[in-house]
Amino acid sequence: MRISEVFHRRVRGFRVVDIVGVGVLLTLVLGVYMAKAFAGRERAEIASVERQIEEERIKVRLLKAEVAHLEQPRRIESLAQAAQLAPIAPDRETSEDALIDVARKPIPASKPLAPPVAAAADPALAAADAPDGVSAGAEEAPR
Repeated sequence: MRISEVFHRRVRGFRVVDIVGVGVLLTLVLGVYMAKAFAGRERAEIASVERQIEEERIKVRLLKAEVAHLEQPRRIESLAQAAQLAPIAPDRETSEDALIDVARKPIPASKPLAPPVAAAADPALAAADAPDGVSAGAEEAPR
């Protein structure tokens, strides 16, 4: 069989070349359709990830604002006064060279520390320290 016969040979009234051409055309059409569908799904996934990134940026900004609020010196000072904390006495301070000696000293037995009761006993104080929009004692569940 010669190559020229392939162009003239007929199967049920159709040339073999025409049947092969239609098959190739259908394969190409199906391939383009599948590529467009895949690209559409990828585009939707990219948009979803970009939305998540923007939401995380907003959360980061809110957390930075909360940290700034919690680190305010006036707030820390009022909490220290409420917990009856005082500055370290000069006789309790030590130099870097004396740290080894301090670490080797046995710890004297003392009464156990009580948990801080200022925030638990006074809900108004805890609510005043909470950031805006968050109630005291209520933690937001992770998403």
